[in-house]
Amino acid sequence: MDAAAPECSEENLRFAGPTFGNDIQNNACLTSESFPWEHGSAMAIETPKESAQSRVRPIRILHVLDHSWPVHTGYSIRSLHLIAAQKYIGLRPRALTGPLQLVDDPQATDTVVDSISYARTPYAGTFSEWAIGSRRPVLREIEVVHLIRRRILDSLEKEPVDIIHAHSPALCGMAALCAARSTKLPFVYELRAFWEDAAVDQNKTQKHSLRYFMSRKLEDYVVHHADAVVGIAGAILEELKQRKVNPAKLFHVPNGVDTAKFSPLARDARLADQLGFANEPVMGFIGSLYRWEGVAWLIKAVAELRRRGTACKLLIVGDGEEMPAVRKAVSDHKGEEFVQVMGRVTHEQIERYYSVVDLLVYPRHSIRLTELVTPLKPLEAMALGKAILGSDVGGIRELIESGKTGLLFHADNVDDFCTQAKRILEDRLLRQQLGTYAREVIMREKDWKILVQRYVSVYESAMQNSR
Repeated sequence: MDAAAPECSEENLRFAGPTFGNDIQNNACLTSESFPWEHGSAMAIETPKESAQSRVRPIRILHVLDHSWPVHTGYSIRSLHLIAAQKYIGLRPRALTGPLQLVDDPQATDTVVDSISYARTPYAGTFSEWAIGSRRPVLREIEVVHLIRRRILDSLEKEPVDIIHAHSPALCGMAALCAARSTKLPFVYELRAFWEDAAVDQNKTQKHSLRYFMSRKLEDYVVHHADAVVGIAGAILEELKQRKVNPAKLFHVPNGVDTAKFSPLARDARLADQLGFANEPVMGFIGSLYRWEGVAWLIKAVAELRRRGTACKLLIVGDGEEMPAVRKAVSDHKGEEFVQVMGRVTHEQIERYYSVVDLLVYPRHSIRLTELVTPLKPLEAMALGKAILGSDVGGIRELIESGKTGLLFHADNVDDFCTQAKRILEDRLLRQQLGTYAREVIMREKDWKILVQRYVSVYESAMQNSR
């Protein structure tokens, strides 16, 4: 470890500094995905079948999560697939979610998904319900950490593990760190994003506020005292190095895809006709409508693209905080003629909508969050052999090799968007080439069964560092 960690007693929890602004559920989007048109594709949320025989030492891992499936977020999808892939290669994972799972999924109970147990953390009781349910600053965060820590310890008494692996936000990390130290278990912390930055973009805090500062300090505390740290993006690891985290304990495990769940799917001609997509190429965005995703901006950009003479339609599937701005943009730019806004679509129906899209677009604005964090959705599109167009923010630039696995345009630049969109929409062969090569790359480098092998080194390092 970088430094000796103090004993994480109940008293010390109150001086460690609560995190403020960790209400963001994830840095990704809506549900699972599927695609199509010439070939199309589909994804079902399933976990891999157990491997015929164990391929690695069967290390027992407890994953500590903010929330999990069936809450539909990029966070829960990553968790679902990486944990399932760990079991596939012979590790022995199980999962525990914090009390905020029940805020979004009030009926959540302990469950088993493909032989992997998911335990929940209830918060029944007068104080817990008051602090968490009414979102009381500081008290809410302290209570969340307290409840998760106690639930971990109770779980370990019933079923011991070899390592505790917590996933951001820092509330999960702090609780798991305290539980690990009191039980003398190795502790791994995985950073999906710096959630205080997402809170800034959602106007839940200000960058120079005490809330932002304390959230960052708690994250730093957890990272510096972890035995190994995983970042899902290279930019996150570079940021941690700047924060003086020992580079020897930093590991990169990027977002991945279960390519076995993505296979060609014929275009749903009936749905295309119903949506009025029979005669023009279709651009699409499917995901959660966070402001940083830039979907309202996309409507303006597509309106300008059409004004310049490129025929196209736009499909938007999803819901979220930017929906009012999206509706307004449709009205302001006379989008009724070329935009279909579907709102949230059930998991069972989502693949039909992907099937009518020719070009998936990821128009993220350039902010600190998007420059650091890689989204999940472009990888799924690439796995399905779809052509994609994304803004050149750092998180997307890390995923797409422009001209080979997709095209990039300068973030927030309508002119460059129109240039790149015209190029790809008017060249069917280019779309096919980009999609084909993108799928080859994903299958070779980003399948979860390949990526998950990296965790073996992470856990071995953590066990060595904790001695």
